[in-house]
Amino acid sequence: MWRESRWPVVVALAAGIGLAAFGALFKIEHWAMGDEILLAGAALVAGSSAWWYRAKPQRRLLDHLKLAWVGAACAALAFVAVYPPMIRPLAGLAETLFWAMALLFVYQRWIRRPSQAS
Repeated sequence: MWRESRWPVVVALAAGIGLAAFGALFKIEHWAMGDEILLAGAALVAGSSAWWYRAKPQRRLLDHLKLAWVGAACAALAFVAVYPPMIRPLAGLAETLFWAMALLFVYQRWIRRPSQAS
């Protein structure tokens, strides 16, 4: 990741994950500003993932699934603060997208091995 000169995206993604973790901690402990920190972290993760997706020259089905999964997971995090009844459907969608992404990765990586050019 670092060699492709996309380090600002990696830093933004790491900062978003950190903010989301701190927001979750604040929310669990019922401290002030937990919702806002969680929303900022989710927005930063979603934005940096979309930036990474847009900058990628060749996109495949796995890339589309990763972006959809990040979007659904960040939307579920955002709805924790805004409208809690929407958490279940969005979390179910995120879980379905995760398993689709994981199964596609396993299939492409280990089951359908590309032919070795001799």
